[in-house]
Amino acid sequence: MYIFEISAPRGFGEVWAHGHLKGLVPALQKPSKEIDPNYSGQYDFVMDKKIRIEVKASRAVDFESNEPLYVKALSSDSPKRFNMNFQQLKTYCCDVFIWVAVWRNEIKYWVLSSHEVENDANYSPGQHRGNEGEGQLHLNERNISQYDKYRVASDQLKSAIRKAYKRQMTQTAK
Repeated sequence: MYIFEISAPRGFGEVWAHGHLKGLVPALQKPSKEIDPNYSGQYDFVMDKKIRIEVKASRAVDFESNEPLYVKALSSDSPKRFNMNFQQLKTYCCDVFIWVAVWRNEIKYWVLSSHEVENDANYSPGQHRGNEGEGQLHLNERNISQYDKYRVASDQLKSAIRKAYKRQMTQTAK
């Protein structure tokens, strides 16, 4: 439940989610100019010295409640409406996305190639008016099942990242 008490978005996404994933997949490295001479903060992790990974995390909360996060946190079997907005999706900056979604009783993971995100029917390429290069995607009770094919168990993240990277390389080679 402490995860729902982290109020700052960066505290949740960059501190908690990054640390959580690094614990699950020790092969994830913080990028640097030594690993990627073109690196300038545009993605979160690198794996196998070539796979550029962006992490997006969200929490499942009651869409219709104005209560604090820890009060409106939902269980994965809740019938209530929820909306997880994965935003600032820069598909041109990474090869693979890891989406982390936290419920009261469960943490779920999806691993998609950048191409799969960019070509998804629910992806909106313009997050804000006049904004170019950053999109968003809403995951909610109506569309979450569409992403089942990308969902992986925590102990399968490393292999799922490599598979998504292969799909990305296949798609961008066309």
